[in-house]
Amino acid sequence: MRTRSLAAAGAVAVAAGAVVARRRAADRSATPAAPPAPPLPQGRVRTVTTEDGIDLHVEEFGAERPTATVVLAHGYVQSSRLWAGQVRDLLEARPDLRVVTYDHRGHGASGATPRDRATIEQLGRDLAGVLDAVVPDGPVVLGGHSMGGMTLMALAEQRPELFGDRVVGVAFVGTSSGGLDTITYGLPAPLARVVAKLLPVLNERAVKAELAGKKRTVGAMDAWLIFSGDADPADVQAALEVHRATTAETVAAFLPTFSDHDRRTALEALSEVPVLITVGDADRLCPVEHSRVLADALPTAELAVYPGAGHMVQMERRPEVSRRLLALVDRALADAPAEQARTA
Repeated sequence: MRTRSLAAAGAVAVAAGAVVARRRAADRSATPAAPPAPPLPQGRVRTVTTEDGIDLHVEEFGAERPTATVVLAHGYVQSSRLWAGQVRDLLEARPDLRVVTYDHRGHGASGATPRDRATIEQLGRDLAGVLDAVVPDGPVVLGGHSMGGMTLMALAEQRPELFGDRVVGVAFVGTSSGGLDTITYGLPAPLARVVAKLLPVLNERAVKAELAGKKRTVGAMDAWLIFSGDADPADVQAALEVHRATTAETVAAFLPTFSDHDRRTALEALSEVPVLITVGDADRLCPVEHSRVLADALPTAELAVYPGAGHMVQMERRPEVSRRLLALVDRALADAPAEQARTA
């Protein structure tokens, strides 16, 4: 009986999201289609093997002897492809930079992960490995979206000595330092609590179906969760393609780690470096209040709130977010120790 009631409540939630998504599509029908999203610039592909033997897909763009390196970490159920706009914008404005993107374990073109290593803590260690292998010297600016931002916090928790020395600036994009069990996904609170209980059940069913040869369903509800109603359809399509390529096993494996994520104290390591915090005020997964908590913990940080933007704020407000990232690089290099502010 309990399982049937959970399933019914979940169906209501999915239906509610689908209705919103259909309304959004109807609103868009009166406007011309947006041009295709820009392609990802040509990168230099590398493989970094983690401490437990997982091969991570890494790409380097831009200068081989850069003034600084920007390393971008993507979110849950996504991949480095969704940073394409920022890669292009940063290098168009600053060809002296190197931009590095990589796929988390279990995501994109990186290797699968065992479940006991599908944690934000492990992602922090993976990022440290990427830095050691790909950016051996020179100043580094880190940017992280959603789970990628949480990964930066895990790195700060594990390796605080890096910040202010090698890492001279940090950008948090649509992310959270903890308290994710309280989010409602934009649903009424009672229904949100039921959906939260139902998600692990549905994820495990999807894993079983995947083992039987059936692909995980991705569609209107996913788009509703991560984008606002004003998002460019090309951006929505690009993100959903990445979501479809993420296995049900990865989705199920990483879900529990968000309940354990509580890293506000780790932010102390960032008190001496410039920090940018960007968020859309229509973010359903990492609501704007979570970014305000970050800003309260880092009083000198710049907080940029984009009205009407959803969780994929770096896509919905691409030019503005890119400009702020460039300004962060400028501030970080101006504040960096003299020996760091040089060509690597």
